[in-house]
Amino acid sequence: MPFAGEPSADSPDTFALAVDYLEWYGEVLLRRLDGLSPQQQTTPAVPSGWSALGLVKHSASVRRYWMRHVFAGEDVDFSWPGTAEQEWQVSADDTPQRICDYYRAEHENSLRILRRTAPEVVAARSYGDTDVRPTLAWILLHLLQESARHSGHLDISRELTDGATQLDP
Repeated sequence: MPFAGEPSADSPDTFALAVDYLEWYGEVLLRRLDGLSPQQQTTPAVPSGWSALGLVKHSASVRRYWMRHVFAGEDVDFSWPGTAEQEWQVSADDTPQRICDYYRAEHENSLRILRRTAPEVVAARSYGDTDVRPTLAWILLHLLQESARHSGHLDISRELTDGATQLDP
């Protein structure tokens, strides 16, 4: 039986279903913060040093990079949050509201692009140090696996932070 809010199990359109799952995992990611104090959101629970809020900031940055910069070809200002390492860090200026708003904006922008563009459309730019310009379908699956993986990371972070193990999906 699907979890509450999980996409329909009878959809034959795999691209649309993957978009719906990305939307769902985006909501799951933010719900993992529910019930945590701002201090708990910003205190690392794992030895590598990332916090729950830092992971949300990273996830927003990943969406911005792949959807706006690579796929849409926008000239995105990367001065905030900065480098790939800095996007995991929560500074004194990074309130939970600021980071969650950033995440919501980038998540919604990604969904808009995905819902109005065919999966076979090729990105405006290549990524990393490659000459590869991926299709929108590839970017979607990349974002989906990352979102699912990071939702699991937040499950572990929550258990280590406050003992919560039975979170809504």
